[in-house]
Parts: sequence; C-alpha cells; structure tokens
Amino acid sequence: MLIARVYCSFAQERPHFNKSDSIFVFNSKLDFRIKQKMIDSAFVNNSTAPNFVVIIATNKLTGVTKEVCTEAPFVIGGLDRNKGSAKSQKYNIQPLYFNTKSALENIGFDEYSYTELLNYGKRKEIRRIVSLVLKDNREQEYNFQGTRKEQFMFAHILFNNGIMSTRGDIAGNFMMLKRMK
Repeated sequence: MLIARVYCSFAQERPHFNKSDSIFVFNSKLDFRIKQKMIDSAFVNNSTAPNFVVIIATNKLTGVTKEVCTEAPFVIGGLDRNKGSAKSQKYNIQPLYFNTKSALENIGFDEYSYTELLNYGKRKEIRRIVSLVLKDNREQEYNFQGTRKEQFMFAHILFNNGIMSTRGDIAGNFMMLKRMK
C-alpha cells in the first residue's frame, strides 16, 4: 500500500507540458536558413561580446544527443578539447560530437535539462520578451536578471525563435537581442 501511495504522489508531481510549450521552446518551424545564418554569424563574431548559439551535440561517452545553448567560442574550445578525429569537426556540420568530459563541460552539455528549459519557457515574461523582439526590427538592449543557467535557457529559447542574443562584454547581464531574417 505504501508503494502505491509513493508512486501516485510522484506521478502527480511530474510537470505537465502541452504542445504549445514545446513548440515555443524548441520551435521546429524555424526556417533552417535563418538558423544557419545565426550559427554562421555567431562563429564569425570575434569580439569580446560573444553570441549565444544552439547546437546539436552528442556526448560520445553516453550516446546522448541534445540541443545545447552555449557561447560560440566555447563550441570551438570544446572541439579543441576532443580527442582524435572529433577535434577536426566544423561547427556548421551537426550534430557535433564531444568525446571528453572536459569538452562536454566546456560547452555546458549538462548545464540544464529539457524539463528545466520547458519550465523556464512557461514563464509569461519570457514569452512577452520574445513576442516584443519578434515584432521589432531593431536591435534591443536587455538587462538580464537571473542566474547563468537561466541566461543560457533564455538564450536557447530566443535562438529557437529566430532571435540572436549577444552577451555584453563589460557586464555579462546586458544582452543585445536582434530578430534575424
């Protein structure tokens, strides 16, 4: 009887996500050309204010493949930390394979889970910001107030909705947001 109660309470605690939550966060309808333009733009930015980029990364140690949001220079650093032929991968051919713990840590592979990302995407203010940036055709400055992990989740959602985000070089909490076309 006790086992049944524990199982039932666990089942009730599981978060429920509807289809619109998933579409908003992962947006499979984003035009591939826009996504590629964002990736290319992020990797040619050599300034001290790097762009956030979402890549498809495979952990070769566990076989897990998932979307990861990180700053573009950290992808290059992660590839440099790989062993063998995985070192010579090109950023624009995905998925990217990471075969050392150091490489995975460098890109923040385990920074947050999909459940955490979906929960974060349910926040009304996140949806409002995305909506406002998509309506405006000019770059906007945004003062991000949250943890590093939340900033990566925020940038992940922005990227998947066609919004390029750049971390400020002087104050990391200032971000530049721009709708890509």
